[in-house]
Amino acid sequence: MPKPQERNQEETKLIFQKWLVQKLPEASNLHVEILGGPENTGFSNETLSFQVSYTLSDEEVSSGLVLRFYPEGFFVFPDYDIHKQFLIMQKLAQHDVKVPTVLWYESSKEVFGTSFYVMEMAKGDAPSDNPPFHQEGWVADASEDVREKIWWGWVEEMSKVHQVDITKGDYEFLNRPELGESYLDQELNYYFNFHDWAMEGEEHPIADQARNWLKDNKPKSNQSSIIWGDSRCANIMYLPDGEISAVLDWEMASLGDPCMDLAWGIAVDDCNSKGAGVDRLPGFPGPVATIAKWEALTGYNADNYDYFYILALYKFAVIMIKVVRKLEHYEIMPMGLNAHINNHVTPILEAKLKEL
Repeated sequence: MPKPQERNQEETKLIFQKWLVQKLPEASNLHVEILGGPENTGFSNETLSFQVSYTLSDEEVSSGLVLRFYPEGFFVFPDYDIHKQFLIMQKLAQHDVKVPTVLWYESSKEVFGTSFYVMEMAKGDAPSDNPPFHQEGWVADASEDVREKIWWGWVEEMSKVHQVDITKGDYEFLNRPELGESYLDQELNYYFNFHDWAMEGEEHPIADQARNWLKDNKPKSNQSSIIWGDSRCANIMYLPDGEISAVLDWEMASLGDPCMDLAWGIAVDDCNSKGAGVDRLPGFPGPVATIAKWEALTGYNADNYDYFYILALYKFAVIMIKVVRKLEHYEIMPMGLNAHINNHVTPILEAKLKEL
């Protein structure tokens, strides 16, 4: 479940309405209704949805808007760049990637006490993280044909992202040279630092082992693209027939080997099914077919897939440290279960390390 919303929603609505009046000076009779936050996903951000109606040129307009804040309070990630999220969605919209339409970015803290951006609300539903969509929910209730469409839709949208030309420098804001010379070193060093920050001196036997393996087995890669980061079905809004309406959550975006995204989507799905003791639903294609489809769509290779699969599981294990601590902080999960170390990611990572 997501982080509890701590803002006074009525106060937020009034402030947002006043701000929108300035952004839509030609509109009249502007009215804002708050719809709330996400119900089944979202651990690292603070998001609220609104229904906005107004009159413009004698026409009645009604639209859903989503407001995403720079987070306050308990951080899951060591840092959080919402301007990066705004920029990448703004740019990817030019490349037929089905990102939400972003409208405004507000860097000032004067409005809400923190920076934020506003985007149009997408239609449809995202597959649930909690409970995992392989267990219950609209995906579990869907036909096998729709499930297959959901999966291939993810692969196809991810592939569009990977085919965007990065050689002209338009996405240099995703580069992190302070973390390393190569894109892979940047990613590794970011999560190694994240690991140390999250564990606060405590040992995590499986993640510690994975970190050493990743250091000792770094591959050479000559392919690079935009990396979606949190690339998976649960970060896509689908219509009931499995059609994609929006591709979401760009907070982990970077540059690197695009196989990293492919491995992440498969690894997280493995954790949220067999890692959670749930059978994977019929209709979803397996990893062999998925890898082949991605290679055919992008022209890239998955030669280093096993390495990036381990990296994905390691990153997920590190993120889960802070997700669990956050659940404990908000008293959603009781303390003392050691779940920040032993969770649905740990057995998958441990088993994969034994294979290699």
